[in-house]
Amino acid sequence: MREAYTKPPESREHELQKPFQITVIGAACSGKSTLLRSLEDSGFTVHTEPDNPVFPLFLENPKKFAFQNQLHKTTQLMQLEILDTKTDGLTDPHFRESGVLATDIYNRYLHDQKLMTDDQFSYLQWLYEHHMSSFPKPDLVVYLHADDGTIKDRALKRDGLVAHDPHELQPYWDRLIADLEKRDIPVFRVNTGVHQVKESQELILGEVERLKKVPEIAESTDDIGGVYAYRSVRLEVTLPQ
Repeated sequence: MREAYTKPPESREHELQKPFQITVIGAACSGKSTLLRSLEDSGFTVHTEPDNPVFPLFLENPKKFAFQNQLHKTTQLMQLEILDTKTDGLTDPHFRESGVLATDIYNRYLHDQKLMTDDQFSYLQWLYEHHMSSFPKPDLVVYLHADDGTIKDRALKRDGLVAHDPHELQPYWDRLIADLEKRDIPVFRVNTGVHQVKESQELILGEVERLKKVPEIAESTDDIGGVYAYRSVRLEVTLPQ
């Protein structure tokens, strides 16, 4: 009879010392980049989304390159998240931008917009589910949102150059958050239209400490002054024809 494999003590100790993993999500102009820069300046390790070389092709021809764009993005992010489990020198907590879980938003949206076939969407969903069930889940997901006026002002400062209309994507974000909660992944909502970046940072770090002290009470939490979700104004931005 074969004996059950037991990990050596040094391996178990390494697992216990694994940094608290936080994934920061949110629609365009929700404040992800600003928050992550602040966290990095404060000494935390941060992995932002890598440049996707297929994205410019997607902007030129969404119908032709939607699937390729999402496939390349998904595999890039899967690799980064797997490496995060093996990389030494990460701070505790460690932050990543969007991650594989946020690809679900755009996979579903592009499929509903008829920019990818049923078979293409099914393959991306298989990859997504495989990753979510096979690799470590984030210890906390931070969902950034803001009021309509703030989102519009930020978009205008960016010359309106967003790939997708935040208004159209909001139901997909709502669905993702509900799915994360079903998977027992705690979600912490921060209203960046109410809280300045440093205040948002302190709220998040406070939530990390709360979850570390009493992990069994981890659940979806609203920040002080936050709201469950916003409905963005419709921006004068559409996918290129």
